[in-house]
Amino acid sequence: MSNRIELEASYHLNDNYSEILDKIKVEKFKLISEEIEEDTYYTDKDLVFVNNRICLRTRKINDDYLELTYKPKSDDLTEKYGKKEVNIKIDVKDYEDIKYVLTELGYLKYVSFKKYRKTYSKKMNNAEYNIMIDKIDGIGSFIELEILVNTEEEKEKLHDELDDFVKRMGCINLREKEKPYRDIVKDYMKGNKNED
Repeated sequence: MSNRIELEASYHLNDNYSEILDKIKVEKFKLISEEIEEDTYYTDKDLVFVNNRICLRTRKINDDYLELTYKPKSDDLTEKYGKKEVNIKIDVKDYEDIKYVLTELGYLKYVSFKKYRKTYSKKMNNAEYNIMIDKIDGIGSFIELEILVNTEEEKEKLHDELDDFVKRMGCINLREKEKPYRDIVKDYMKGNKNED
């Protein structure tokens, strides 16, 4: 089980983000993975999870890795936040069983989608710094800047560092991602249904 605290900021990417890729090289981030992530988000029947930005998610990566993720209620309703994240690794062969258990416990599948992700990483200041470039077909491209720490005390020390990280990577002028991916995709799906 992985239990860490993340500080994160997320932004919409324009079609041309070569300047950000140049900054990734200059800052000496290393490409550590290129993956296809299949995310399925669950909620309760009253949508309390959705309304309070609680995350209960399965994530299958490249058909060979599976994890169950839980993130508690967000205090901040922006996509710039710091909160605990619990990830439990599960044998990918148990994917159907996990979905069955979640459904039997009363959770409802809210939305499911595939995301194409490149992750760049480096360690600094006793923390892990990650940059994720995400593409979701039909939705667009995004960048997530993330600092991972192990304790609340470390999180408080690095809170201002997230703002500096955003500035260093040239994201300060990008449009902030105002909703989690699950809600962006759900809104897109509802919009397409209305066009039918």
